[in-house]
Amino acid sequence: MSKPDYQQMNRKALRDYVLTHREDDEALRVYMDRLRTEPDVKRSKGGLNEEDLARLEQVIKAANDRTSGKHS
Repeated sequence: MSKPDYQQMNRKALRDYVLTHREDDEALRVYMDRLRTEPDVKRSKGGLNEEDLARLEQVIKAANDRTSGKHS
């Protein structure tokens, strides 16, 4: 199975992909890079809501588990 072309995906499609393919570290890196560099991304200081924080914690935990050899 070939992986999608992340560069051709719009930001919402890439976000949805990352949320459903949490093991895909490359997709996560591309998404995070876009959030950092795209001019139309609204940024705020500490503006994460509870749902965003929970999702972020899940993604970070999954990435840490993969790098340490654990599987959840």
